[in-house]
Amino acid sequence: MILKKTSRSAILAWALCTICILAALIQLGIWAAQLTGLPSLYDLGQAVFWRLVVTVVFSILAALIISRQPSNRVGWLMMLIAFASVNPSQSILASLDTPPTMLTPGLWLLIWLDGWSWVPLIFPIFLIPLHFPNGRPPSPRWNWVNWLAIGMWLFFIVFVSFLTPMGPLNEAWTVPNPIGFIPVEWFVGAPMIFWTIGLVAVLAGSVISLFVRYRKAQRVERQQIKWLLYAGALFTVVYSISAVLADSEVRFSGWWDLMFVLSILAMPAAMAIAILRYRLFEIDLIIRRTLVYGLLTVALALVYFGSVIVLQQAFRALTGQDSPLAIVISTLVIAALFSPLRRWVQDIIDQRFYRSKYDAQQALATFATTARDEVELEQLTKQLLNVVQETMQPEQVSVWLRSSQEEKN
Repeated sequence: MILKKTSRSAILAWALCTICILAALIQLGIWAAQLTGLPSLYDLGQAVFWRLVVTVVFSILAALIISRQPSNRVGWLMMLIAFASVNPSQSILASLDTPPTMLTPGLWLLIWLDGWSWVPLIFPIFLIPLHFPNGRPPSPRWNWVNWLAIGMWLFFIVFVSFLTPMGPLNEAWTVPNPIGFIPVEWFVGAPMIFWTIGLVAVLAGSVISLFVRYRKAQRVERQQIKWLLYAGALFTVVYSISAVLADSEVRFSGWWDLMFVLSILAMPAAMAIAILRYRLFEIDLIIRRTLVYGLLTVALALVYFGSVIVLQQAFRALTGQDSPLAIVISTLVIAALFSPLRRWVQDIIDQRFYRSKYDAQQALATFATTARDEVELEQLTKQLLNVVQETMQPEQVSVWLRSSQEEKN
C-alpha cells in the first residue's frame, strides 16, 4: 500500500512538473514572438530567469521531494509556487491591444485570477519555514499559522471578487464589475490594515517556529535547518542591497537581476539538499567559508578605497593633481594584506562560532610543539592521551607501545 501511494504521488508530481515547464516554455515562446527588436538584458532576464528558470527549478526540486517523501508538505508548497508562477492571466491581459469596454465572463475570470495570482506565490514561501524539514509544524499548537494563512487567502479571493471596478494588477485600465459592491478605496482602509497585520503574523509565526524547532532538534535536523537559514541569509543580503539600490541603474541591470534570481533559487536548492540529505554535513564548512571570505572582502574593500582616498589627498597636497600611483600602491597593499588578514578573520570566526574546532586546532598545535621538544616517553604519552581526549572525546583511550624485545625480533 505504501509503495502504491508513493508511486501515485511520484507520477502526479512529475506530471505537474511537466505541465509547469511546458506552460513556462509556451509563455516564453509567446513573449519571443511579440518582440519587435532585440530585448535588453534586463527584459531578457525577466522573461528567461523569472518566467522559465524559476518555474523549472522549483517544479523539478518539488517533484524530487514529493516522489521520495510524498507526505512532506514542503514539496507540495514548492510545487504550488511553480504553478502560480506560470499563471497566464497577466500575460493574456497585457496582450490586449485596447482596454475592453465591457466585461465578458471570460474576461471577468481572467481579471479575477490576476487579482489574487500573487497570493499562491507569497503564502507558500511564508509557510515553508513552519513545515521545514519534515513537512509538519514543530507541534500541533503551531497549526494556527496554517489556518490563519488559509483564512486570509479565502478572504482575499472573496474581496477581489466583489470590487466595484476590476482591472489588471498593473492598473492600466479598469471596467465596472456587475457583481461588485466593495469600493477600491478599501484597499488602503481598515481591511487592508488588518490584512497586513495578518501577513506579518503568518511570517513571524512561521519563522519563530523554525527557531523553536532548531532549539529542540537533534544533530541531523539542525544541519537541515542550517541549510535553509544559510539560503535565507544569502537572499536577505541580496534583497537588502536591492532595496538600497532601488532607484539606481545597477538595480535594473541584467547582471544584478540574475544575481537576485540566483539568491532566490538558492532557497529551493538548499531545501532539496536538506530534505534529501545530499552532502548534508558540509553546510558548516560552507557557512564558515562564506563568513571568512565575506568579511575578508568587506575588510579589503574598506582598506582599498580608504587607502586610495588618503593617498589621492596626499598627492593633491604635494603635486596639485591626482596620481595613478595611489591605485597601484593600494593594490600592492591589498595583495600584501590578503593572507595575514584572512588568517586573522578566520581565527576570530573560529573562536566565536566554531570554538570546539578552534580548541582542537590549538591542542594539536600545542602537542606538535611538545612532541618536538619532549624527550621523556612517559610525558609524551600523557600529552598524546590528553590531546586525543580533548579533540575526539572518546569513551576510552589506550596507547600500545612496542617493547624493545619485539623490535629485535
